[in-house]
Amino acid sequence: MNATTIVRERVVSPDYAGTKLRNFIVHEFRDVFMIRADAINAMRQKRVLVNGVGVLDSHQLLSGDCVRVQVNAAQALQSRLHSLDIELKYSEPGLAVLLKAPGVIWSDVEWAAPALLMLTDLPNNHGACLEDGYIVPWLAVNKVEKGVRNLIIVVATEELRATVTRNILDGRVSFGIYALCHGNVDQNDIDTLDSSAAICESELFQKWCRYNHIPTDIFSNVGGKVESTVKSSSAGHISAVRASVSRTNMPSLVLRRFMFELGYPIAGSQSYARELSNHRDKGVLLAHVSIDMPSLAHDGQQVSVTADVLPKLQAVCEREERFYDKRQHRAQSEIDTLSDTSALDTSASDVTLVGGRPAAYITGRKQFCGNTFYVTPDTLIPRPSTETLVAATVEILRGAGTRDTAKIMDLGTGSGCVLLSLLLAIPEARGVGVDISEPALAVARSNCRLHELEARAAMLQSSFEEFTTDAKVLAEGPFAFITCNPPYISSTKAARLQSTIGHEPSLALVASDGGYQAYSAIHASLAVNSAVLVPGGYIGFEIGKDMERGVRRIFGDWHEVGAFKDAQGFLRVLVFQRP
Repeated sequence: MNATTIVRERVVSPDYAGTKLRNFIVHEFRDVFMIRADAINAMRQKRVLVNGVGVLDSHQLLSGDCVRVQVNAAQALQSRLHSLDIELKYSEPGLAVLLKAPGVIWSDVEWAAPALLMLTDLPNNHGACLEDGYIVPWLAVNKVEKGVRNLIIVVATEELRATVTRNILDGRVSFGIYALCHGNVDQNDIDTLDSSAAICESELFQKWCRYNHIPTDIFSNVGGKVESTVKSSSAGHISAVRASVSRTNMPSLVLRRFMFELGYPIAGSQSYARELSNHRDKGVLLAHVSIDMPSLAHDGQQVSVTADVLPKLQAVCEREERFYDKRQHRAQSEIDTLSDTSALDTSASDVTLVGGRPAAYITGRKQFCGNTFYVTPDTLIPRPSTETLVAATVEILRGAGTRDTAKIMDLGTGSGCVLLSLLLAIPEARGVGVDISEPALAVARSNCRLHELEARAAMLQSSFEEFTTDAKVLAEGPFAFITCNPPYISSTKAARLQSTIGHEPSLALVASDGGYQAYSAIHASLAVNSAVLVPGGYIGFEIGKDMERGVRRIFGDWHEVGAFKDAQGFLRVLVFQRP
């Protein structure tokens, strides 16, 4: 292999006329020069000729020039392989098992298998070869997922791929996967979910299996053991599971679906996974750690190929546990300093649990916009992200020139923290808090007394469907601005977040119609009587992540005048003006 020379020629097209040689080489000979330094070295060593003559790398090419390069095949292969994170774990004639890093695509894997073998001292390179100076790619058998650390079986011919695929479908090949899952995974749940489960008999599941060429009884071929569980502020718990999957060449997808149906989705951003808030946009937190298969060259003798658990996965667990301990410490400090309200920690997690209960419900108080408010299990715990709604309202009213004399309605007021924070920020403003829950209104009235705002704020019982026609509400108007942090968590999402929001009133959090029911009800009420707002008045909504398109569609007949992001960079508030 070391003595093999690769020769490439390119004719300069009119598009490249006037281009310097070094730039032409980098763009047009990427198959042999993976990095610029290799191309520059080849030109210095006179292994690049233009019309048969060595020239400077700054030489300007003409249309029709013939550029010829000569490179050592082994050096070219090593250079390209150096740019790929792929490791040869096992080989036999016509077959190899590679370990690829996240980010490497299938075509690179199929090229890398014969390339790696050609750099070895194995007899006949186990079938790897060059054809006209080009590597002949092999064929990947199991699914190559770009965002996953995969062990990939790669073979030289279609016949061998058919043989290995048959072994996989017959259950003779088992894939071992290590994954991080949301929740405190119950080992019994893993042991009891099989193809007899109701989900496996549904038409949608069977259609999914047919689409992906997966047996409909695939869950009977998935097993696993819970290796460890750590507490997590963002997910409640994170469990490390070592699983085995057989009878499919898409083991990662099958395991993601399996854990998703159990209610413990794998952490990640791919299908049937759920993002971990501290690790977004980082693929999926699973890795292949083993393949057990029969050898094709040794009379079916069982071969086991292994890889270490990705250190990144272990680091995630350590980080989540560390963050959890820090937040618990802050929450406990908040409780210990209850008598000194000025020392309350505004950065503590809103739903940090102490002894199984939210810290804010234990203290009975929560900081919001720099002020302390009473909270109880009858009210939502104020979130830092909701402070964006307060800031947006102040900014819009200031721009309208009506800030100091404004009347403000807070629809779905809960503890009253949004309305009262606005009245504290705008000394001449007055306001009304509206809520359907009388127990929540009682807390809001207590907060009025706490901040000595009884003369400037009223707390009234009404609903999203009736507030524009409710006589007692209309008697306080018309209003310059309506603020609203409605329930916007869908019932499906609420079920997944039960560990973090289960202690708070669902009435203030969960909405039907995919989370949009409250926005639709408010829009319908305003259509009946928009005069609850002054002419040109505003309504500002807090919205959930990625809900802006749906809310804009609902209020499409209003004028959008503002969109505001929270401290995490998510679009959190939309403001509309009465048409």
